[in-house]
Order: sequence, then C-alpha cells, then structure tokens
Amino acid sequence: MINDNGDRALAWQTLWLGPFLLAGQLGSPGDLSGALPAMLARHRPLWQDRASDFLADSGSSSAGYLKAIVAAGFTHWSVSYNTWTTVPERTAAAQPASAWHAALQTRWRDGTEVTEQPAGIRHTPQDSDFTFPLAAARGKKAGEQFWRCAFVAHDERRSDAEAILARHRLKGGKEQLFKEVLRGLDLHHPPGESLTANRMFYAIAALACHLMAAVKVLCLPDACQSWTGPTLLKQMVRLPATRVRHARRLGARVAVAASWLRWWQNWEQRWWPAGGAGRPAG
Repeated sequence: MINDNGDRALAWQTLWLGPFLLAGQLGSPGDLSGALPAMLARHRPLWQDRASDFLADSGSSSAGYLKAIVAAGFTHWSVSYNTWTTVPERTAAAQPASAWHAALQTRWRDGTEVTEQPAGIRHTPQDSDFTFPLAAARGKKAGEQFWRCAFVAHDERRSDAEAILARHRLKGGKEQLFKEVLRGLDLHHPPGESLTANRMFYAIAALACHLMAAVKVLCLPDACQSWTGPTLLKQMVRLPATRVRHARRLGARVAVAASWLRWWQNWEQRWWPAGGAGRPAG
C-alpha cells in the first residue's frame, strides 16, 4: 500500500482458496509473509482431506516459511525462489548437459520470446538443515551469450521440472485477481492513519470480496463466471436507485436491465419469500 508521499506504508498479506479471499493481514511492509504460518495452521482443515496445490511468490521462500508450507499438508506446493539465488545458480551451472530437458520456446510476461531449458536440482539454504528440490529454468533471448536462471521450490512428490514450472505459472492468474480486488474496491491507499482502523477497513473489504465471489459461483450463470470484480460491482452492486415512500415507509426503487429482471425476481423470492415478485419485500 502506498502513502501520499509515494512510499510503501503497509502490506496486505492474503491467502486465497479457489476464487475466495480466505484470509488477510494488514501490517508493516517489512516482512511480506509474516502472517503466513498462522494463516496456514488456522485454515488447514479446509484442504486436509482433499487434493490441494499451494502457489506462492518469493516473499514466502525463506526456509522458515517453506517449513510451514510443508507442515500445512498440501498435496503439492510451489514457491517462486528468486531472492537467494547465488548458490542455486552455481549448482545449476555445474549440471551436465544431460541434466537439462530439451530446449523449449516460451514467452516471458513482457512478451519476449526466449529459449528455455528446465532441470531439477536440490538446495539447502545457508544456516539451515532444510533441504528441498528446486525446478530450475535457464533461458536466454535471441542473440544472448549467457543463460539466466529462474527457480521454483516445490514439494518432494514431483520431479518433472517442466511440469512444475508450467503449473506454477498459474500463480499469475491469482495475482491478477488480487489486483482486481485492489482496483475494484479502491484499496491501493489506506483510508486513515490508524493501523487498527485500516485493518478493520481491509477486513470488511475482504468480507465483501468473499461475498461477491460466493454470489458469482453459487448464483450466477456460467456465462458470468469470467466476470472480474469490477464487472461484478458494476452489474450487481452499483445499481441506479431512487428513494420512494410507500404506505408511510421509505424504500428504494432499483433499476435493473430488462434482461436481468427475472434473475432479480428469483433472487428476491429466494431471500425474501414473503414478498411477491416485482413488489417491495416489506
């Protein structure tokens, strides 16, 4: 989160389960994953009896956080590992040519075409007894002489580096969903100076996001499942309305698109069955 001076003032750590914003913690920007172990321990029952795949960025790549991820009991997990890469880069450079998979043509986020080769290595961080596998990918652009490496830490159950890297790229979709929440609910700037008040504000925003996701998944047709947060707000929440007085009671008359009238009537009948379709619920 950015303050009025353009400096990073707060960090909002979030944990997602499918389309749902499961948990969030607003705090200082120093340790971006400080709340992760507690979040995982608290919510572990939600995935312990089902197949699960945990994806995280490099903010969760320290040995302590990786141990917490392992202890959380996910079927599979992968974490971007691009902060402490000196030793993994030496290990990757020492691998024989036979250790690398066949070269692939891929496209980076900026659209650049690169030649990439995956391989699997192991790594033990300094001052730690925790050893874990890394899926490595060395790549170079056309005309470059030297390889550049990227790494993803992952669970022990998998060994196909190419498949692990491909699966881990799905994390980008969840990052985009997080950006949509920030943009759609205007959460880039905390509303006040009090950390307690800001935490309450973001907790309410997380609840709103959770409810909107539930409405989309449970109540909207398949054609609407690709809606982003801002689209859902525009179509379902920010509706034009006028205040009206009926039988000495003040109410609201909401305008909806004709194509959505039956949906809203069904919604009203589901949640306020005492009222008739098309009439105020009371």
